[in-house]
This record gives sequence, C-alpha cells and structure tokens, in this order.
Amino acid sequence: MDVLSGIKVVEVTVWAFVPSAGGVLAHWGADVVKVESPTAPDPMRFLGGSLEPGDASMLFKHYSRGKRSIALDLTTDDGREILYELVADADVFLTSTLPASRRKLKIDVDDIRAVNPRIIYARGTGQGPNGPESERGGYDGVTWWCRGSLAQSTMDVSGASWPTGMVGHGDGMSGMTLAGGICAALLKRERTGEPSVVDGSLLATAVWFNGMAILNAAPGATGIGPMAAQAAPVAATGPVEPPAAREFAPANMTQYRTSDGRFLSLLFLGDADRDWVDLCEHLDRPDLATDARFASAAGRVEHRADAVAILDEIFGSRTLDEWKVALVDTKGVWAPVQTPAEMYDDPQTIANGFLRHVDYPDGGLKVPVPPILFDEEAGDPPPAPDFAAHTDEVLRALGHSDDDIAARRASGAIL
Repeated sequence: MDVLSGIKVVEVTVWAFVPSAGGVLAHWGADVVKVESPTAPDPMRFLGGSLEPGDASMLFKHYSRGKRSIALDLTTDDGREILYELVADADVFLTSTLPASRRKLKIDVDDIRAVNPRIIYARGTGQGPNGPESERGGYDGVTWWCRGSLAQSTMDVSGASWPTGMVGHGDGMSGMTLAGGICAALLKRERTGEPSVVDGSLLATAVWFNGMAILNAAPGATGIGPMAAQAAPVAATGPVEPPAAREFAPANMTQYRTSDGRFLSLLFLGDADRDWVDLCEHLDRPDLATDARFASAAGRVEHRADAVAILDEIFGSRTLDEWKVALVDTKGVWAPVQTPAEMYDDPQTIANGFLRHVDYPDGGLKVPVPPILFDEEAGDPPPAPDFAAHTDEVLRALGHSDDDIAARRASGAIL
C-alpha cells in the first residue's frame, strides 16, 4: 500500500490512540519514524506481554505497524537536536505528549514550526485542545467510553445496572479519524501551501460516534430509533451488584457508584505511586496513601479487595456532580459516566465546539461536528438540504439551459 509514499512523519507518541493514527499512515505508505525514550519506551510495548522492549505486545504490533523506531532522550540538547534534524524535512509531526511536557521538551507547535514552517503539526488529546481540562490526559476506556456517554447509552439499551468496561475501541476509531484529518491537511497544503495544526481527541470522537443518542437527548427532541426512550439521565436505585470481573480489578482501575446512583470510572496508567497519593488527597483520605496495605503498587494489588471496598464507601458518600468538582485536577485519569444529555453541558464539549447549532425553519438543532479540528476550529456545520432543492443549480453548473431543465422535468427525469 503506497498511497502516502513520499510522506515523512515524525511521531512522539505513547499508548494507543495517537500511535494508531501513525500506524494507519505507515500502512498507507508513509515513512513514519517513531521516537521513544531510551529509558522509557512506549508502555504499549509491554501491555500484557514481556518487559523486554524487543518482545513487544501484540497491541503494539497492531498500532505501530510499518514504523521505523529511534530512541532519543528529548530532555537533552543532543537528543532534541537529532529530533529537529528529523523534523527539518518531515511533512507531519505527530504527538500525544501532554501540553506541559510539550512545552518543557520544546516540541510544541512553535518549536517544531521554527525548524520546519511547512510541517503539519498533529496532536491527539483526551478532551480537546481548549477548555479547563485541556491539559489533562485521557484514555479511551474512561474519556471516550464513559465521559463520552457511550457507557451510559449501552446501559440504557441493555438494561444493565453497572457500566461495562470497554478498552481499545475508542483508540482505533479516534486514530483513524486523526489519520484522515492529517490526510486532509496534506491535501490542503498541496493545494494552498498552507500547513495546519490538526487536533483529534477521544471526547470529540465519542460525541461524533454517539451522535444518535446525543441528538435524541436534546431538549424537545422527539427521538427515533433504539435510543429514543433514553433521553433523560437514568440513575441506578437500590442494591446494585457489580460485575464479577470487578473483583479482579485494581482499586485505581475500576468503576464506582456515587450517592445519587451514578457512576465514575478510574483508569490510572501513569505513575502508580504518585497518582495514588494524589487520589487519596483528593478523597480527603491521605491516610490511605501511608496505609501499609496500599503504600506500594504490589501492596495495592495484593489488597485490592480491601482498597476497592474502602473506595466504594468513599465514592458512595457524595453525588457525581460533587465528585466532578472534587476530582477535576487529579493527576490520574478518571471520568464520569455521563448521559448523552449531559454532553451538551460538558465544559470540554462547549469549549471545543464539538456540538454546534444549525439553523432550520423550525429553530434548528445542535449537531456533532466531525471529530477533527484544523487550527483549533471544527467549522460551523452546514444544514442538510431539502429534497431536490439544488437540482436546477447543479444542472446549470453542468451547462444545461433552463429550457433543457424544464423539458427533463416535464419528462419526469428530474424533480
């Protein structure tokens, strides 16, 4: 497959979402150079597999197909100099690095554009490049699945009383859409000479893919299809039995029920000790961080049943809205299990314009925009056409006269 032959991509990414975009580009023929840290390779290499970098997991092999790998320490001047040499003749710089780290490593937009003004700068994030949580990380199992309303929609349709887990689907979907956005930016640059900053996010992809449920949940919506009856938030009431698989989940990688019968989901895959201490502080239980059972990662695994039971009680003491405020600046990744209706009020959805109003004679409606931003803008969605509204316009552009159009209309060939 060589449709992108001659395109060079420099990729500084980890995990799945953004690496999968690079994997798509490499599969299509681009030369994708994956940059990893000499002391901290992409953790996806080790997920469910060996701890040896040369023995990568099947998921790494899936998402990083066709790439070339180089190990550079970007915290050093020498490592950064080599990166800049790679960037100098590249077409695309692709990264999943969080904003604070991009600035610290000097690989943010202005840094890379100073080396190569024509480069397309593409980044994948959890919640989008704008808004109060733009600096936070995200994973598909919580950001896309839970915050993006897909988990709640699944519960509503299936009648489940506890949110199911879902990992990997959002990464692949979001990576594919980001790859498509990069290709669109390449085409624009080919035609106009102007490079773009391309943004994809897990939350934007969730809004797009769950569009039917979100539209059905809009105020005043009549609703169609299997999601029509689930416009309002559905809270679990009374005793609820968690799924059996939860017994084997670490306390910082599972779902919890709040006092109002809603749910939130934790997925801490970063610095385990740092994130656990930070979580305990946000729970107003700093004592848990020094508890002998939970003071180490190994201890938290061994005593996970105790940790989950304690966190069940803590999270069950406040409402979901209260936890949204209390946990907003935690270091670990978590998300509320939101309803489709709540997507309209999500601060990140609003700040990034993932749902936008379209005017129609009946007052219009808000619709999801395609989940890619170009220079931090998705564009206002145009309305859908009335039936056969542009027949004359299209035929005139093809050179048909008004008399010819009238004759074809009279014959029934056109409407």
